[in-house]
Amino acid sequence: MLIPKHKRVRDEAYLNTLRGTPCLVCKRGSQAHHLQHVGERGVGMKSGDDWAVPLCHACHEQLHKFGDERTWWDLEGIDPIKWAKDNYSNYRDET
Repeated sequence: MLIPKHKRVRDEAYLNTLRGTPCLVCKRGSQAHHLQHVGERGVGMKSGDDWAVPLCHACHEQLHKFGDERTWWDLEGIDPIKWAKDNYSNYRDET
């Protein structure tokens, strides 16, 4: 039985809503970070834009240097998957 693929969301307008919003960790201005442990991914492919969250440059760099994204978020006490689901759902409801 074939499992249907889900189309990865690409939405530049949504990413623009994330840029400059408060970082989830330190509340400074942010850039969009695509979560690495959710959504459909492949070699060299990001998760969909619906799985992006706001992180400032410093926190973004810290996360990538740490390496284990799930553990990093757990140590920060933040559920980025819930945040991404809720925020993208709210965005879609408003557009």
